[in-house]
Amino acid sequence: MKPLPYPVRHHLSAAVAFALFTPTAFAEPVEKPGDKLPTVTVTAEHREENLQKTPLAISAFDERTLQDAQINNIRDLSGRVPNLTLNRQSISYSAQTYGIRGIGETDPIQEAAVAVYADDLYIPRAISSMLDFNDVERVEVLRGPQGTLYGRNSAAGAIRVITRDPTQQARAFVELGAGNFNAQNGRLLVSGPLVDNTLFGSFSAIRLTRDGTVYNRTRDKDVNNIDIQSYRGKLRLAPQDSPWDVQLTLAGTFDRGDTTSYTPFNPANGHFDKFKTYSSLDPKNQLDQGSAVLRAIYSIDDHLNFKSVTAWSEFDQPVDYDNSGQANSGTASPIQNNLITYKQRYATQEFQLNGEYDRFSYTLGVYLYKERFRAERDSLTFSVAQNRVNASGQYSTTDTESYALYGQSNYKLTPRLSLTTGLRFTHEHKHFDYTNYAITTDRAITGTNFAAETSDSWASLSPKIGLEYAWSDNLVQYGYVARGFKAGGFDNRAPTRAAAEQGFEPENVTTYEVGFKGDFADGRLRSNIAFFYNDYDDLQTNAWDPAISANLRTNVGSAHTYGVELENTVLLARDLRLTANLGYLKSQYDDFQNASGPGVSADGKEMIFAPQWNASLGLNWTLPVNLPGELVANTDYQYQTRSYANPLNADIYEVPAQGFWNASTSYASADGHWTTTLSVKNLLDRAYPQSIAYSAASRTAYYSVNDPRTVLLSVRYEL
Repeated sequence: MKPLPYPVRHHLSAAVAFALFTPTAFAEPVEKPGDKLPTVTVTAEHREENLQKTPLAISAFDERTLQDAQINNIRDLSGRVPNLTLNRQSISYSAQTYGIRGIGETDPIQEAAVAVYADDLYIPRAISSMLDFNDVERVEVLRGPQGTLYGRNSAAGAIRVITRDPTQQARAFVELGAGNFNAQNGRLLVSGPLVDNTLFGSFSAIRLTRDGTVYNRTRDKDVNNIDIQSYRGKLRLAPQDSPWDVQLTLAGTFDRGDTTSYTPFNPANGHFDKFKTYSSLDPKNQLDQGSAVLRAIYSIDDHLNFKSVTAWSEFDQPVDYDNSGQANSGTASPIQNNLITYKQRYATQEFQLNGEYDRFSYTLGVYLYKERFRAERDSLTFSVAQNRVNASGQYSTTDTESYALYGQSNYKLTPRLSLTTGLRFTHEHKHFDYTNYAITTDRAITGTNFAAETSDSWASLSPKIGLEYAWSDNLVQYGYVARGFKAGGFDNRAPTRAAAEQGFEPENVTTYEVGFKGDFADGRLRSNIAFFYNDYDDLQTNAWDPAISANLRTNVGSAHTYGVELENTVLLARDLRLTANLGYLKSQYDDFQNASGPGVSADGKEMIFAPQWNASLGLNWTLPVNLPGELVANTDYQYQTRSYANPLNADIYEVPAQGFWNASTSYASADGHWTTTLSVKNLLDRAYPQSIAYSAASRTAYYSVNDPRTVLLSVRYEL
């Protein structure tokens, strides 16, 4: 590891001072001194524990918080978690890319650096990872490597969406909503006992539609619409006096909304027409995704349980999209059209042994993973130099087989001092089959440009060691060192045979983290702070390889990030709660040669999509009005400084600083059955680039822009 430079020490010292003064700044008197913030329970370490006692940086959102802030899907978390990067627009509604502390994956078909879980189901790629929430018990965002606790290793962190399991309690609700752009939303849940105290079941459904928010001048229609259906059914066998708890979960998502149509900009000044596009292509998207998860838990005794998770998932997605957002020279000829079919199927098997004793707790696990990912891609790209459309077909199949052994333990050396140790061994094998076809502009195959078939294997050890010290019952300090691993692979868009046969190696990151978690002011203030340093090796990204004279996905050397994360929640009054979060991130490529061509280095540049500052401020107020029910108002604001969409940090790739203001109000009847909510997102109707692409060769210059202001009125009836 490289020694911490002076700027790190300087900024960390400033952050420590800020943290120390924060409790005084927020310790306002409340109406009832006995009121306290509720305890937040998480299961990040495979056992129920207080969030404030969990020795890692984790943000948790319970059901009430999600409803009050109208966080209806993963994308709505954007800006609300320090140093979590979620672009507010992706290639389609149901796809989402992620980054934590500067570590992320921008290519939606590569395996993500941030692991996303829907209950016990791991979702490997950005495609189908943008989950809508329905009957969600809790969302947890874990920052830092998580390989010693979870089946699939994650170098940057993990996002866990945890839905409620059916129990003896009968529950049901139906929710209907309508808004601008002809938005129509529906949510449904039925849950309860099928056989008293023995067999339980639940069924939930989501239906979301919305007209397009971007006007396509070429085709004279609105695009970027939403049309999605999602279903989940659970059948749980948990007899009252039995040690077994067995649950089968079946889920499906069907996305018929548009693929994203992009907004062109003027390369000379960055000007763009707000919510306009000129694509000549019909933005086709047909995602069909299904999964089945069988979870079995056997309680050996009061301290030890065995858990098995068997999972299968598959999706098929034909997509057509225009990468440019504009037509060439005012005509309808393609600039960069992509006509693709993605297919994925995978199966996992995980066994866990979880023990919890007075001074010792541990998790031991075995994880098996088998996947086939198929991409059939026809590209039509206009070349200014040649004044013609170049067409090619890129068809690839990647077969992955992986297994891992992992474990983590926590031992109380003294009543206040605990030691955490963990270790993971991962073995990964991939077989890659790739053919580049010569095709016509109407997609007829005329020959084979080249074909390649290759395979490779990798193995990795990922350790973790940490200490936790309780200064008091309300103040905990922790620190750890952990190593994260992201598997190697092959380039699904390889331009030459040599590039297709040349796989890239695993990406590794070593994380150093120190944090404090405290409850102050008689439990009315909760303030958590974390300091971190990430050291990268063999960073995976695209670069020019002089040995084969091609641009391809490869390993480019080293990089590092460091920063501070501060999360505060305070009761300003009995029914008035303030949240204030702040993230500081400094990122840098240390060794990135040939970043965009021979001899072009990105050394010393900022890492992509890594804003230096991000902050959020929220207020939740239960209004003291003379009504038989409860009236709640919620507002929040998120801000981030500028970042770059290209490692060279050229001005044309600058993602500008941006802020978003949201607000909502809801009224719940006195009997708790009826709730009416009015919510407004992007209240000021701001339009900011979320990602940027530019190519002089094809005249491609486009932004991906966030949604405009949306208004939704919903009514919910709950038994």
